[in-house]
Amino acid sequence: MRVATIVAVVFLAAGAARADEITLKNGDRLTGKVVDLVGGKLRVDTGHSGIVAVDWGQVASVKTDGKIKVKLATGEVVEGALAPGQDGKLKIDSGGAGPLEITPDRVKAFNEPPVSWHGSVDVAARTTDGNTHTSSMLIAADALRATESDRLFFKAVFRYGETQNVITERNGFGLVKYDYLFTEKIYGFVSGEVLSDRFKDLTLRTVLAAGAGYIFLKSPEMDFWGDAGLAYVDNDLKEGEDESHVGGRISAHARRVLPFGFEAVDDLVYLPNFEDSGDWQLRNDLAVTTALGQGWTLKAGMITEYDNDPPTDRRKYDDIYYVGLGYRF
Repeated sequence: MRVATIVAVVFLAAGAARADEITLKNGDRLTGKVVDLVGGKLRVDTGHSGIVAVDWGQVASVKTDGKIKVKLATGEVVEGALAPGQDGKLKIDSGGAGPLEITPDRVKAFNEPPVSWHGSVDVAARTTDGNTHTSSMLIAADALRATESDRLFFKAVFRYGETQNVITERNGFGLVKYDYLFTEKIYGFVSGEVLSDRFKDLTLRTVLAAGAGYIFLKSPEMDFWGDAGLAYVDNDLKEGEDESHVGGRISAHARRVLPFGFEAVDDLVYLPNFEDSGDWQLRNDLAVTTALGQGWTLKAGMITEYDNDPPTDRRKYDDIYYVGLGYRF
């Protein structure tokens, strides 16, 4: 019995010795395992209390038992065990010629995850049979690759509908947008988008734009940014006279986490015409999503397409409401 007790004590002591240790500037200490440092938040898996996040600016020292990847402000990545250095510095022992000592403000991230794509695919469909035969569907997909210096975004939406075997809706929209971050708040962008709609006499509208934007807010709970720039718009019509002009592109993006596991996202794009102030277009895409588990989601949304100067006998706006099943990756 005594032998078993001694062995248990030895293992517990060894586990405690292997724990990483974080000392805060107010004197508090956290022990556990350093998970990562991303966006100014150091996450530590304490085991007993789960993962705890603390502001990197409140950390006085870090000591780790094993190696972690440290990304410096210069972009260089150094891998090694961490320990307190002289004068509040952080010592990184990579097992080379000697440990590297740096000030905490030179640290950008710990164990930064590799750059990857994130996005979703959503499908909504409806059909009726009997006195009327109707069917419609909406397929939407988007993908985002974001780093500390840039973002690349793709989006596509396709809608199709039939009534009594007669096509009543056929609309396709696509967008690619690249943002380069000059600072944490200011970025420049280039974008290209296309729109095709059989019932708007629109074979293809192409919009090429470039400009600058500002990130007003970015957090796990809420994002909000907007941008504006010059645009070249080309309208290829089926029946009317083709037209092109120089104009602008003004857009805004907002995301908000809602109660009960819901999330709302709204994307607005406004295209003014510098050659004809009455000829402008607007597109707004609003969606509310909730997770169903295992990556699956339930999504409800509304897409508004507005043309202030449409072809003859066409209405100015289309509002599309949908509810569908999606998958996030």
